[in-house]
Amino acid sequence: MISRRERKKRETHQRLMEAALDLFRERGYDATTVEDITDAADVAKGTFFNYFATKEAILPALAEWRLRQLEDALLPEQGAPDSPVARIKMALCLVAEDPLANPSLARRLFAAVMPHLDSEDAHPGRALARLLADQVRQAQGVGEIRDDLDPLYVGGLIRTAFFQQLMVWYCGYSQGMLPELIDRTVDLLLDGIAGPEWGRAS
Repeated sequence: MISRRERKKRETHQRLMEAALDLFRERGYDATTVEDITDAADVAKGTFFNYFATKEAILPALAEWRLRQLEDALLPEQGAPDSPVARIKMALCLVAEDPLANPSLARRLFAAVMPHLDSEDAHPGRALARLLADQVRQAQGVGEIRDDLDPLYVGGLIRTAFFQQLMVWYCGYSQGMLPELIDRTVDLLLDGIAGPEWGRAS
């Protein structure tokens, strides 16, 4: 059980994050002020600074919050696919659709966490790799991915390929819908790129 005061604090914190994310999506980060966020959250402007030192400081909190939501969405009991590889593709599509994946906001987010790179939990890219690694472990358990590979390493490879594809798509260099591009990228990683002469050439 939590006290009424603590519950109110959590509710205010949540309202501020929801308001900030909506405004960043609609107006962009630079065009959104702290006052805009507090007005949308229906709290006094000074209340914002009880929770976040600066406007930039809300970005890591948003990333952590969205990651928790992503983890919940990947639970089979929440309707996620039974296949771990299908859940990996689902996770990447959900990340790509998130406002925080927009290049301009993503740059702001990574700048906000740069001073805290010594903390493993502070970096959203590392957190995503760990989430993917968990799905890789589950895929290894059911035979969808080789079990002689380090799950964190494979999760990092998937994350790297995903962000590269995301940037290519945002720049307009890839044709087609982003979910299809993500699907093909994951399939290519799993299928491999070696041709019939690979063993002989090496």
